Amino acid sequence: MSQDSKMLKGSKVLVTGGAGFIGSHIVDALVKEGANVVVYDNFVRGSENNLVWARANGRVEVVKGDILECEKLAQHMAGVDYVFHEAALWLLECEAEPRKAISVNILGTFNVLEACVNAGVKKIVAASSSSVYGNGSYFPTDEVHPFNNDLFYGATKVADEQIMRAFHKKHGLKVVGLRYLNAYGPRMDFRSAYVMVIMNFLNKLDAGEAPVILGDGSATLDLVYVEDVARANIIALKSEIECDFFNIASGKETTLRELLDTILKITGSKLAPVYEPRDARLVVRRFGCPKKASEVLGFTATTPNEAGLRRVIEWRRSEKGAHGRRQ
Repeated sequence: MSQDSKMLKGSKVLVTGGAGFIGSHIVDALVKEGANVVVYDNFVRGSENNLVWARANGRVEVVKGDILECEKLAQHMAGVDYVFHEAALWLLECEAEPRKAISVNILGTFNVLEACVNAGVKKIVAASSSSVYGNGSYFPTDEVHPFNNDLFYGATKVADEQIMRAFHKKHGLKVVGLRYLNAYGPRMDFRSAYVMVIMNFLNKLDAGEAPVILGDGSATLDLVYVEDVARANIIALKSEIECDFFNIASGKETTLRELLDTILKITGSKLAPVYEPRDARLVVRRFGCPKKASEVLGFTATTPNEAGLRRVIEWRRSEKGAHGRRQ
């Protein structure tokens, strides 16, 4: 595997969902590489605030557009060299609105891939998910684990991967899919109905309420800091790999109770958790094998959980303060 350090300098790169949590960090990384970036986002979950640094420090065009808008997508794909595809409905949204999940996550991905082919895009790196594995039958879960998903979100990601393979075979489109484990970091959503467990804990603590653990606290996550995730995307794009799929994992298992204990340590809170029933449909264990990404791509997650969580909490405090001043 060879990587060209100047490959992205002066190139035109489009990022779907580029104003979102992971997408905006990819945009930051592209700006540092000297790329000209097109952020393509419908701003349902994305935010202009996530792009402040990138717009101040690089050449960033922001387009309000949906991946279901084929003509607009094709218009802004013209002249694009590379694409990062991050736009998607999240897991809980997909369970709440499965028909919308099929439309956005599957048809939307098809639209992006089709636009890439028509525009002559050189390569696309797309977000997949460890949800394709469902409940793991062994741990750490590696990329040869069978698709064992039984949720709508995971079903859409399985379909996306298969469609990517089909576009590669039919059109020669260079594609790489990254199966994210539990990405976390600054710019995570903490205001909507669909937020990650970290933000649920912090929202409760801020309100002076006991944090809620679903289940007995033994359910696990494989936490990967968002800047590591963004770096994995850049590495995958620069690599010579095509039509392959990789776990983006820390390779470390963290229980919900361990996660909360770290947050309590950082915040200094003395509030004891309460335990409530966990949705039996949800996966109780996430523990990904990072070996393939390390050996083939040369990617290793490097941010320790406590350091990453401190950055999340600092960002959240500053964001809440800024939000209060804007009101």
